[in-house]
Amino acid sequence: MGNCLIGDVAGGKQAIGGVQQRLTSTTTTNNAGQNDAVDFFFRSRGQYPLFSQIELSLSASNLIDRDITSKSDPMAVMYLRKKDGNLEEIGRTEVILNSLNPNWIEKITVSFQFETVQTLV
Repeated sequence: MGNCLIGDVAGGKQAIGGVQQRLTSTTTTNNAGQNDAVDFFFRSRGQYPLFSQIELSLSASNLIDRDITSKSDPMAVMYLRKKDGNLEEIGRTEVILNSLNPNWIEKITVSFQFETVQTLV
């Protein structure tokens, strides 16, 4: 599936600071237990939260080649625009080497809040 950059290769996500995710009200990490606890808390009181976890798969096509000696090495970074206008990073994908039509394997999990505008950039 292309030349995906994996953890044992120097550089990659470690080189660009993408190995840590911050836990916020709009993002989740692989710690499903904490989300289960919050869900149980609401349901035990007869309340059902107005959000759902969704998983986003990203791909791109016909990217402009910006490398001189080879094809581009794209990655995707997703941001959430907060109410004050600031951007908060909610996820990033792996780097795909030498591809102008990447189909990223890594998915980004987001808490989708019903009846609320969430601007993803």
